[in-house]
Amino acid sequence: MPDAGMFAAADQLSVAANDLAVVLSADDEVERAVRVIEEAQKRAGV
Repeated sequence: MPDAGMFAAADQLSVAANDLAVVLSADDEVERAVRVIEEAQKRAGV
């Protein structure tokens, strides 16, 4: 990701979240995605 500040990062996160929402179609996919994101947050210390 380019070093263009927090607004660029927020924009990238918004785009990624939108893409994820489009791809997920079943409840079990959403639950799995949430688990993966939570695990990534823990690893990143967020």
